[in-house]
Amino acid sequence: MKKFRLLLLDANVVIELFRLGIWDKLVDLCEIHLARTVAEREAHFFLDENDERSDFDLSPYVEARKICVFDVTLSDLTAFLDRFHPVYFDKLDPGETESLTFLLNSDEDYRLCSGDKIVFRVLGSLSRGDQGISLEEILHQVGLGRSLRQQYSRAYRERWTKMGFQEGLQGVSLKR
Repeated sequence: MKKFRLLLLDANVVIELFRLGIWDKLVDLCEIHLARTVAEREAHFFLDENDERSDFDLSPYVEARKICVFDVTLSDLTAFLDRFHPVYFDKLDPGETESLTFLLNSDEDYRLCSGDKIVFRVLGSLSRGDQGISLEEILHQVGLGRSLRQQYSRAYRERWTKMGFQEGLQGVSLKR
């Protein structure tokens, strides 16, 4: 069976998968790519239902080549950010920015998964909303479906992608 290809952009998605106890299952079912910032700085612990911290380490997955970590060049990152009004891209964190830059510069058919609305707004404003995917959609497609918080739902992704598309048309997001 061919693995489902995706980018797990946000640290919050990785964190949620560890919190749910299904990270390893998803790693087995999907080809996962993470921005170096996400893998090395942003995703390393979650808080359980009692607000107790549980640490995790992604480096064994990287070393075993179970997940791929990518880098983007400074020039690609700058070119990506130069397309947007500063007020718009200021909402992006470093891992999101790297992941969006990588996605938009790739010839591969990746999907970007996030729990942050700004990611879907950016994709919508660039008319690339079809490259966004919610955690709910991924889990459903690989047979791990379950109840998730609203920010990981398909409806959330669709809502903010549509908003981004409208902002792109209105000139709110992209520089002319």
